[in-house]
Amino acid sequence: MLKIMKSGGAGASRHNAGTISYLALLLATHVVVFRLLSPASERRVLAAVSTNLADMTWSAPLRLVGSALVVDFSGTFLDTALIVGLGIAVCLGLLERRLGTARAFGVFATAHVLVTLAVLAVVAAAVPTGRYPEAVTHELDYGVSFGALGAIGAVTWLLPAWLRLPWAAVAVLYPLTAADWYGWLPDYSSVGHVLSAATGVIMSALLVRPRAAPAPQT
Repeated sequence: MLKIMKSGGAGASRHNAGTISYLALLLATHVVVFRLLSPASERRVLAAVSTNLADMTWSAPLRLVGSALVVDFSGTFLDTALIVGLGIAVCLGLLERRLGTARAFGVFATAHVLVTLAVLAVVAAAVPTGRYPEAVTHELDYGVSFGALGAIGAVTWLLPAWLRLPWAAVAVLYPLTAADWYGWLPDYSSVGHVLSAATGVIMSALLVRPRAAPAPQT
């Protein structure tokens, strides 16, 4: 892993320009939303970018974009470190160096969008059956964790062969260690985190997995 991540300072900055810019944007939105705005304005902004089921109507595309611009700091310090530090700074940066900016952020966006929609489907199915309480359809739901976990899963095939399986397994299963359970069903955030990591692992196999070298011509 360390060997894969080695790079020169200025060169790394050039190759990670997209990741660095995204981190700077997340820092800027955090300062504005959580430090400069009044509590009432903060609540309105978060409600405007939330992807909860009750509000995902005609504004869904804007909410999907907006929710990826605000980091959810409601979890523990470890959660934030894993999402922002490992998921974005390290793994998204590694993907950008190896795949290019467009593909790296394509992986991030795919996990963010597809898993958000999948989670909405889970909530829509679970609430009428009583599996989830109706209140979850109105809970604020925003942040970069789905994309970040997608990036964590997507670096699997960039790792040494011996590390790939345990890395993928931990990425997919770790979110369940802090899940709230509704019978056999974990809370929708944990469902999303598991699906995000799994989506990243699948995309890693499709985009990153080394192709067999062509047979030499005789």
